[in-house]
Amino acid sequence: MTKIWKKNFGYTLTRWYVDWCTNASYSSLTVKGKENIPTDGAVILAPNHCNTLMDALVVLQADRGPSGYGARADIFRKPKLAAFLRWLRILPLARARDGREAVEGNEEIFDEVVECLDHNVPFCMFSEGTHRTKHSLLPLKKGIWRIATRAAGKLDKPVYIVPVGIDYDDFFSYMKSARVSFGKPIRVYEDTDQKELLNTLHDRIAELITYFPDDENYEHNWAEWQKAHAPHYTPLQKAGRIALAVLSLPLFIVFTVMCSPMWIAASILGSRLKDKAWLNTVRFVTKFALIPVLLLILIILAVI
Repeated sequence: MTKIWKKNFGYTLTRWYVDWCTNASYSSLTVKGKENIPTDGAVILAPNHCNTLMDALVVLQADRGPSGYGARADIFRKPKLAAFLRWLRILPLARARDGREAVEGNEEIFDEVVECLDHNVPFCMFSEGTHRTKHSLLPLKKGIWRIATRAAGKLDKPVYIVPVGIDYDDFFSYMKSARVSFGKPIRVYEDTDQKELLNTLHDRIAELITYFPDDENYEHNWAEWQKAHAPHYTPLQKAGRIALAVLSLPLFIVFTVMCSPMWIAASILGSRLKDKAWLNTVRFVTKFALIPVLLLILIILAVI
């Protein structure tokens, strides 16, 4: 069985392209607080989860080094897909809805996470247990507490949970801004209280994102925030933007023609989604798969 902490040449070679595609998915992707990631112990990254696979990709791009990830166990049911996910350094984590037998299988996975941490490879867990396109947080699951306290009891080095805040200007539109912020680490001990840890982690993640309590006023508060932060342009700025749009029109047409196969494919796949939170993930995967093909076609045409 592949160990997710081991060096993998194919994975390392692919990382630059994955990170490039991630950056190219946003008009800007900013990272803050990397100095908060400890270097003297085991590190568990704990981001909020609001935009499916894109959350993992922006954290991966932000941290740059190798790291393991947890994902819902039901996507590991097909052996070939499970092997591929392991190659990507992703481990299955069962939830209560997956059944008692599946949850009991977490014990073995938890030991594997501890082994990963022991080899100085950070592990990223989305402790809400599921994604949701809101500027809020669901109650955190106890799995991250169980792994952290287990690691603290087994490893001869400090164990930290680093809260991570992921913020998007828009959960559904492509090429918007995104921000990743690493907060102050939380030292975990073998006897750390579960409730206290989860409450502290929840509060620290909330401080790192645009956060509104998940209550009856959420929609109103979010609408008011959007209104207050909407961009305002002076007449001169508006004129400049119009002039730039006119001057760049020929280039825009060329890129539109070149990128249309990706846009069309992503639109067709996206129209079939029940959960629209996956829209940007579909766009990312389409770009990741088709860019090499389109480049190859252009090279062939240039040679001919």
